[in-house]
Amino acid sequence: MKGLGAALQSKILQGIEIRRKGEGQRHLHRAARLLETAQDQLRHSKLQIKQLFPAGDFRRGCELVSDLALVAEASRIDGKPRKLNPSSQLSVYVTDKRHLGATLLMATGSDQHIEQLRTLADNAGMLLDEAGLHVGKKVVARTEQDIYAALGLPFIEPELREGRGEIELAQAGELPRLVTDGDIRGILHAHTNRSDGADTLDVMAEATRRRGYTYFGVADHSQSAHYAGGLSLDEIGEQHAEADRLNAHYGDRFHILKGIESDILSDGSLDYHNEVLARFDFVVASVHSRFTLSRKEQTDRILRAVANPHTTILGHMTGRQLLRRPGYDVDIDKILRACAKHGVAVEINANPWRLDLDWRWHWAALKHGCTMSINPDAHSTSEIDLTHWGVEMARKGGVPKERVLNCLTLPKLTAYLKKRRTGSNTTRPMP
Repeated sequence: MKGLGAALQSKILQGIEIRRKGEGQRHLHRAARLLETAQDQLRHSKLQIKQLFPAGDFRRGCELVSDLALVAEASRIDGKPRKLNPSSQLSVYVTDKRHLGATLLMATGSDQHIEQLRTLADNAGMLLDEAGLHVGKKVVARTEQDIYAALGLPFIEPELREGRGEIELAQAGELPRLVTDGDIRGILHAHTNRSDGADTLDVMAEATRRRGYTYFGVADHSQSAHYAGGLSLDEIGEQHAEADRLNAHYGDRFHILKGIESDILSDGSLDYHNEVLARFDFVVASVHSRFTLSRKEQTDRILRAVANPHTTILGHMTGRQLLRRPGYDVDIDKILRACAKHGVAVEINANPWRLDLDWRWHWAALKHGCTMSINPDAHSTSEIDLTHWGVEMARKGGVPKERVLNCLTLPKLTAYLKKRRTGSNTTRPMP
């Protein structure tokens, strides 16, 4: 057909393949809503539920959820713990208090992690099955902590249970202390209605403060982002004046940091001249166009942006959108090394459609010396809460709070950003 060329055909076929592979999978936030509804229904059932726990790949913090699962502790059950299937999309494991830990461990998985635990048990003359850990005539099953301890291991957080070396780390006493929601002191990537956000700066800032954070980093789109109402030079001045007014109002209680999400242009330069970029407290550099450049061209483009002394954070590195489009082809390892070299934080974009950088690369980022930055990329007050999903990804990638930029207190963060602007710590990721 006229107009149906090779490029469009390729795009259509790619979209079909993404849909095919994504069948039965859900984004984390949608899985959360479904599980909340199921828990509410079970609490009003005849099962005499005492406690309910999410399980499966949702509990492990996987970016896409395929097996919706709940573990229910009931006051009375007939016989051994059993599995219910109220629908083809949800499994409910009903157990008693004595077997709760074993049931939760098995229902959480992953298969690889459980198999490695079974091998460890077998080598020690024990048996691990659905009833628990059989140690002679004794069965350890009440809590997961009890089971891990009987195997000679510290408790392994659910997000790490993928059979990717976590047991060896546990045996060596080298499991990371994972970042938590409570460790995040503020956010450093959010939008207002000056670009493509829904709410004003004062509304976004106040909503952030009410959630217990101590700072809000506004990062509206830059001028080249015509599709998103990027800020003109005049609008930058107006926004900075508004931030100054609000900061005077908040005093020591809260602070607005003046940032920008600067487009990485096709040649790797940042949107705005350097003298304009120098006016911001921080700069999130992101790719929003030319996704189909070759691997080398795209990588070189991002490397140049990372090397810019005004870049503070590299936003959503691969540009992926889960169940919509794959990330653009880049040499991630090379970019991570450059971020570590230049002291640029790597964003863990918490929007459930992105969750970018992929958690499978977090360990490499840490090994290279990178700092991470967990941000909701919020475009409304409700999206501030998306930060939680970024924390989940960081936990799954083994990230401790000491390596997260926005776990810094406001005084430490402002001192760090000031040093970066003066060029005195461009090779050190964090204090």
